[in-house]
Amino acid sequence: MSIWLRCIFAFLNLGRNIAIYLYVNVKDVFIIYRLIYTADVHFDTKLEFLMKNVFLFFFICFALSTSFAFAQSDIVINEIMYNSLGTDVEYVELYNASLTEYNLQNWYLLDDADDHTPCKLAGTLKSGEYLVIAADVTIFKQKYPAVSNVNPSGFDPNGNGWSLANSGDVVRLFNSSSTLHDMVEFVDGGDWPTSPDGNGPSLELINPVLDNSLATSWDPSVANNGTPGAKNSVYSTNVQPTCKDGQRSPALPTNSDKVTIAVVAYDNEGLARVELFVNLGSGYVAQSMVDNGTNGDAVAGDSLYTAVIPAQAAGKLVKYYAVATDNIGQQDFWPNNAPTDYHAYTVDYQPPKLLITEVLAVNNSVNSDAFGDFDDWFEIHNADSKSINLDGMYVSNSLNTPKKFKLPSVTLAPNEYMIIWADDESNQGNLHANFKLSSQGEEIGIFETVDHGNVLIHGWKFGLMSANVSMGFMPENGTAPEYLKSPTPNAANQTSPLFSPVCINEFQSTSDFGGPDDWIEIYNRSSQNFDISGCFLSDSRSDMAKWTFPQGKILKPGEYLVIYEDVLGFSLTSEGNDVIMLTAADSSTGLDFYDFGPQQPDKSEGRFPDGANTWKIFVEPTRGTSNSSGSDVETNPTATPGKFELQQNYPNPFNPTTTITFSLPARQKATVKIFNTLGQNIYTLVDDILAAGDHSFVWQAQNVPSGVYFYQLDTDDFTAVRKMILAR
Repeated sequence: MSIWLRCIFAFLNLGRNIAIYLYVNVKDVFIIYRLIYTADVHFDTKLEFLMKNVFLFFFICFALSTSFAFAQSDIVINEIMYNSLGTDVEYVELYNASLTEYNLQNWYLLDDADDHTPCKLAGTLKSGEYLVIAADVTIFKQKYPAVSNVNPSGFDPNGNGWSLANSGDVVRLFNSSSTLHDMVEFVDGGDWPTSPDGNGPSLELINPVLDNSLATSWDPSVANNGTPGAKNSVYSTNVQPTCKDGQRSPALPTNSDKVTIAVVAYDNEGLARVELFVNLGSGYVAQSMVDNGTNGDAVAGDSLYTAVIPAQAAGKLVKYYAVATDNIGQQDFWPNNAPTDYHAYTVDYQPPKLLITEVLAVNNSVNSDAFGDFDDWFEIHNADSKSINLDGMYVSNSLNTPKKFKLPSVTLAPNEYMIIWADDESNQGNLHANFKLSSQGEEIGIFETVDHGNVLIHGWKFGLMSANVSMGFMPENGTAPEYLKSPTPNAANQTSPLFSPVCINEFQSTSDFGGPDDWIEIYNRSSQNFDISGCFLSDSRSDMAKWTFPQGKILKPGEYLVIYEDVLGFSLTSEGNDVIMLTAADSSTGLDFYDFGPQQPDKSEGRFPDGANTWKIFVEPTRGTSNSSGSDVETNPTATPGKFELQQNYPNPFNPTTTITFSLPARQKATVKIFNTLGQNIYTLVDDILAAGDHSFVWQAQNVPSGVYFYQLDTDDFTAVRKMILAR
């Protein structure tokens, strides 16, 4: 490619990335200019150097003429009535806790289901004002005639919308850009008040400044029927402190590891102390947690408190919890029910080889439980060489909720399989989980016991599910699940034929200097022609019909079909945490699904060999040709890297936790620092001598405002900078 074309492609590619990711204002221009010049970007000629400065000129003009703002939790979900006395009159109340008047045009409210109809909001909300969104506006006004600030539309008019489940649900508030602005996930039980479930009170936020995602921030209303459109009856000016979002590093300590425990703790009126209580076998002993910029803390006064537990002998059980105490003696615990509940780890422990090998989320006639019900299920397989007792382990349909359902004392012999019924009917037995599986696709995971660190043993995401078609691994050492035509409960999956003759075979999501950027390759792995007319491709679970294959398109056996970004009308994120969905022409039957992670420029990811269950990274993409055609395949990601590399953080954008990964070809000193857009070092994530290899570290961006941040890797021989976006 000529030098002119390289420059043009570079310019266009950088411009495209700005259009997608630029969320900066005027003050950010100069720091970004500086960071571009310190980043690991090389230009071969004076001409390319000139183009770089031309790009920066246009970038500055663009930034000076554009104003972006991140969604803040200024408008908060302040009250929820999900099960009232007598006739159920549900409502959600919003409160504007900011000093700004908000135009709510095109904002909307939704529960936990993306396929439900959003409840559109209207009008403006001034500082200090309330807005009530009722399930049914007519019924609400009959019960609360004095409340005037009611949204014109309800979320369940005449029972034709969606309602809030009495056992627990999610309320989500989206702004006019369809960005999640606030969310509350409540349950009837656990740490949440139970009296709002049909006994008269509503759920009320104690103070709008509190984190409304925490159960401890809510109380039942003092008066029956709640306080819609008015100040909450449980409002308190001196609220209890907050202690949350604890982290342990490392997750599975060895006998040579010191363990850092970090929590986020704060109080509006001031904290008296934050303490870590540690039990090494002789009872809990308190030690101070500090916010002074040491032991993994970023900056003194940033509300991140840390303490260090010394290295312990192999086999030692270490229990701990944290407590924040404010200046009038109020306390908050992490976990909430400590010390009855606690966090723990066992030194030198390694989890067993347990796998979730198959999921059936729409079971119409495959197999029934002891009660004759055809319910959702998933399968656990003991792939270890020894028997394993599952007592105290957990399973969950969310990889971020490791304590959803505790497993009973059941022993699995080597190579034994077991079915867990996901029917939300725990009363039917100890192998009936307290959750169901979504036919739209979600997550499934198995987690260790609390004493063994409660770490994820095995988990994955599954795609759109249709009746009597399961999803599982075949073979079980594959890297991604497949749709299985004949579900195999309590048995290996190898006896089932694959459901879909066609598959997503390879894709690329990013390119450095032009050329083919985003593309998806489809492959017919069967021995018969396949009519792909009217089928769909998408990168969204909530909109599976983004792009339609043209009529009359037949894929012959072994044929490849490549679709490019400009045809698709959507692009694939290079930061990962994304999906590619191939759906049949009926728009409800999944043909293939791939949940992919962070991608690298000018490399593709695909099945190896074609149509197989194992995915690999291709250094030289093979679009439109066989993935076994001699391309250099990265088959051993654990091998010593051949070069320095700083990867894009994952996920990105993120809230509030993200993982930063980099590679070192040799043992050496490495630092990773986080900068804000003013060039200030707000956090030092790594400052240590590290072995050669791939390294991943988690940044928990607590009490940091939404916006653009930069992370910089420095060694003696290498420096690189990347951008990330915190979107609360």
